[in-house]
Amino acid sequence: MKRVLIACLIAIGFGAPAQAWWNKGTLPPCDAPNVVSSIVYKFRTAERRTFHWGVDIARVMDIYERPEVIRNTSLIGRRYCHATALLTDGRREEVAYLVESKQGFVGIGWRVESCLPDYDPWHVYGAWCRSAQP
Repeated sequence: MKRVLIACLIAIGFGAPAQAWWNKGTLPPCDAPNVVSSIVYKFRTAERRTFHWGVDIARVMDIYERPEVIRNTSLIGRRYCHATALLTDGRREEVAYLVESKQGFVGIGWRVESCLPDYDPWHVYGAWCRSAQP
């Protein structure tokens, strides 16, 4: 009897729509301090280890979430964000980033993928950071 009950619960769980498997509410908002610090840390690390441009992100401002254009049925929750970065040389650059669930260590937690189009010379995120945008 227990096996039948467990099998039914598993079948019901896998038959549920993908939206039930992750809750976008568990992802931190776009303007959360740990999300913004992750963007700054990633840019700073790339600058120090690879590029040596001589600039850093002084401040991230005008943060907002961009809605998804299509209905996402993925098991990975995503929050697409956009902001403006004020660099230490006085320039303002756009930042496209996304916060993804189930992307931390061993699929637990979340991570941030960020891109500044003018500072992505190898187009890691595609032309003009398209893979970090909805």
